[in-house]
Amino acid sequence: MKRARPQIFVFTHHKVGTVLFQRILTDLSRRFGLSMRTIGGMARSADHGTDIVLFVHSLIDFDLGNHDYHGVHVVRDPRDVWLSGYLYHQHCDEKWCTNTNLDPAAPIEFPRVPYSQAHRDEIWKRRYLESLGGRSYQQNLLDRDRAEGLRFELDRYASWTIEAMRDWKPRPGEVMELQMERISSKFDLTMRRTLRHLGFHDRQLDEALAIAVQEDASRMSESQIASNPHIHSRKLSKWKEMLPSGDIREIESRFGAVFTQLGYALDAAEEPARLS
Repeated sequence: MKRARPQIFVFTHHKVGTVLFQRILTDLSRRFGLSMRTIGGMARSADHGTDIVLFVHSLIDFDLGNHDYHGVHVVRDPRDVWLSGYLYHQHCDEKWCTNTNLDPAAPIEFPRVPYSQAHRDEIWKRRYLESLGGRSYQQNLLDRDRAEGLRFELDRYASWTIEAMRDWKPRPGEVMELQMERISSKFDLTMRRTLRHLGFHDRQLDEALAIAVQEDASRMSESQIASNPHIHSRKLSKWKEMLPSGDIREIESRFGAVFTQLGYALDAAEEPARLS
């Protein structure tokens, strides 16, 4: 039986709009009486009866074609994915990041590995645990200077996220591709377009947008910014100021094709930015 309204599917990645959309969708579900589910890691199914589903790692192992839905897939400049993850993982309290249980005995599950990597085979997971050298992921970052910490992050979570964005298979007409930078620079216009695509119209659309703008970082007070561990500053993109030229060249040489695929230009600045 066809649903009265299509399901809402939102696909994000780690440090790529997850908390923003989780807060907006949660408030929308409450306001309009919609059911909501959040799925971390590999999604094996999505209940047809759930109105809103947030796939926080965009990992799908079922046929989306069997669902009547409207979707949005969120991406971000890989350079900021890298930098944002590095800054966040130094102080976050996510269990996988602070985990010190590095027992290699199978099955290796969360929190010994992040949800986003829990679908990997046991050999991969054991190698990951060994690479931590007896310390938590977070402690590995704290024990390194910034240059080595950034390298540690790039070789792990940053690469995992960039590869996940690369491997996402678009479904034209059903899933709208959305860059985080568009949300940041033109929040109201981009969010209105997004909400309309997800099935909100007329008065509902106006109400939905009024809910969404409460999560616009540019509108937040200093205390709101300070109390939100997922927001480092009002400025979304910081790679030009905080990544040295050598690191920019490295990530672009590793993932240049991904930049092009996602619609981001490679750096052409003549004067390299340096770490403060």
